[in-house]
Amino acid sequence: MSAFFSLLGRIIDALGLFIGRLLFVLLLVVVLFLIFAEPDAPQVPSESALVLAPAGVISEEVPIATATDLLLGSGVMGGSLLHDLLVALDRAATDDRIKALVIDTRDLVSISPAQMETLGNALELFKASGKPVYAWGESFNQQQYALASYADSIMLHPMGSVLLNGYGGSQLFFRDLLERLNVTVHIFRVGEFKSASEPYTRMDMSPESRADSQSLVDALWGRYLDRVAANREMPAEVFQMYADQFAQRLLTANGDMARVAFEAGLVDNIAGAESFRRQVAATVGVQDGSFRQIHFEDYLYASAVTELAVTDQVGVIVAQGTIMPGEQAPGIIGADSTVELIRQAQQNDAIRSVVLRIDSPGGSAIASEEIRAALVQLQQSGKPVVVSMGGTAASGGYWIAATADEIWASPATITGSIGVIGMIPTFENALDYLGVGVDGVGTTALSRAGDPLNGLNDTMQMIYQSNVEDAYRRFLQLVADGRNMSVPEVDAIAQGRVWTGEQALGLGLVDSLGDLEQAINAAAQLAGLNEWQSVYLQRPLSPSEQFLIQIMDTMGATQVTATLQNSLGLAASQGQQTQLESLLGVALSALPPTLRWHWSAMLSVLLPSNQGTGQLRLMMVCDTCTGIH
Repeated sequence: MSAFFSLLGRIIDALGLFIGRLLFVLLLVVVLFLIFAEPDAPQVPSESALVLAPAGVISEEVPIATATDLLLGSGVMGGSLLHDLLVALDRAATDDRIKALVIDTRDLVSISPAQMETLGNALELFKASGKPVYAWGESFNQQQYALASYADSIMLHPMGSVLLNGYGGSQLFFRDLLERLNVTVHIFRVGEFKSASEPYTRMDMSPESRADSQSLVDALWGRYLDRVAANREMPAEVFQMYADQFAQRLLTANGDMARVAFEAGLVDNIAGAESFRRQVAATVGVQDGSFRQIHFEDYLYASAVTELAVTDQVGVIVAQGTIMPGEQAPGIIGADSTVELIRQAQQNDAIRSVVLRIDSPGGSAIASEEIRAALVQLQQSGKPVVVSMGGTAASGGYWIAATADEIWASPATITGSIGVIGMIPTFENALDYLGVGVDGVGTTALSRAGDPLNGLNDTMQMIYQSNVEDAYRRFLQLVADGRNMSVPEVDAIAQGRVWTGEQALGLGLVDSLGDLEQAINAAAQLAGLNEWQSVYLQRPLSPSEQFLIQIMDTMGATQVTATLQNSLGLAASQGQQTQLESLLGVALSALPPTLRWHWSAMLSVLLPSNQGTGQLRLMMVCDTCTGIH
């Protein structure tokens, strides 16, 4: 009998292996078919509407998901490129085949206030062509409504809503948890408002951090209200009262959210999708049961033109994400990979000036300095450097920008956070609680002083704090040199405080307010160019990365790793995580976005593999920048 069951088990195992391999082969065949099947090239219909339908998290560049990310599901849905949206609007404004624009916000997940301003400026230029702009939504959240507000007419589904929550954010604080785990986190910082360490030492926000964060969200909210009010030709107070009184108004309207939005004037009509299709079709005609249309991504492909060769070029380098040492994939600012692009620009005689587009809350202090030093070498070679700030260019992001020839920012850019922090955990109390002894030998007084198993003595704490203070002095000095200010003047606006781009202009931290295109024009002028073309410098993708992108784009499920990559601790894994860290990454991806950064930052403190043995990491990170939504 035992022999029978043994044989049966082997048969079942063999069948399972066969079925698994068969499914893999079938999946591979499907993927290859999707990749190599030649779709019909899109054509731009005459008398058509351009459908501007941004999706996912709007990005400055396409982050690359690793195969591990895809298998574990630890990425987030990728999104449209801001550059693609801008190019589509620019072409469509002068394209006689495009008679109208339709804004579809349904798939928009996130866009920074600065990106929204840039996209809004492009929409205003399109509207100057005299072509009508329509928007329809099943519902509008705050970001989606900001985009829809640029339309001439906004239509809302009868069961939809417009929700304006304002700007805000919550933090998690781990002091008591760390105490229960008997983990000691040693914090070394300079900057009264540098709050990145507070989650490990407090159970609430410090008064300085609260004041700094409140000032920032108030400024961003005021800017938001002014923009939507101008777009809708209504007083800003209308939108403030709508947000403040929404619950009471909803009771009066018997729970009808669409009616509340309509009566407040936030939308022009309440109707379903079919009514909206008829409205647009009255302008552009009917095709395939809907209005005649082309999606902006198809339009980019169909309207592509070969630019005439121009001798002089302005190089554009995108630096997006957390700043990390070494080579990093797009979506993380790797010191080595970014420096290599800067060197390419320096060695290319056709490139006469460079624009560095920064969208980063900071990261490694050493990596930030490596990138800045490469920019200085580029400047010394006679090529001007202009920094264009995206949604965020703070802390380490500002360190990189500080000595550029010109700095441009959006009014809603989050910048500043000039300060330095270092953290190191020690586990002597945890080991003592578990009954584990630690002993050893050394050749000097410092041999075992930095061992996280022993704790930090006064000498090591003095060494680490001195290191942080030296980094802060260097930060102040390079900002003073780059911005033609004195060190005391910089210190007065530093201390870790964050500013909007508009505030930074008044403080002298930036030179001008404007978008990337304006920064490119400024770089051309600094190089004395009359005719030029901009060229993007990008790290070449490996064959495996190209294959992954092809699969993801074809199957319509682009996975990116921006959330975990922008954390302090889990960013540098790149397929080399331990099993524990991989599982933690999966768990983190299931959390709400506002919680991921703090949990992953805490885990980076607790996991020794991310810290090294007794090594202090100097970080220049804007904690305030990551928690606001």
